[in-house]
Amino acid sequence: MKHHHCTHRFAAAAAALLLSVAAWAMDLNQAKSAGWVCEQGDGYVRVAKPGAPGDVPPMVNNINSQRRAAYADIAEKNGVAVEQVARLTAQKVIKQAPQHACR
Repeated sequence: MKHHHCTHRFAAAAAALLLSVAAWAMDLNQAKSAGWVCEQGDGYVRVAKPGAPGDVPPMVNNINSQRRAAYADIAEKNGVAVEQVARLTAQKVIKQAPQHACR
């Protein structure tokens, strides 16, 4: 029971995390749709192919920095590892848009 409750809490936190990067959401979604950026299984994004426009790498770094801070906050509040929060978030994000997963 406790594990299920924690998983539910992480899922809610992951959804809140997605909203926390809303300022970049349009650019990130456009970059994903263009194939420049993909979602990794570890909860972070990366440049998917060489030759991405110059503003894509700084955006990726900014998104990952925001995610890292949010994962750390969620992990601390729930007494779990940052990596666990990051992986759960990745699963949720990739499930919602599998076409944007890194291959």
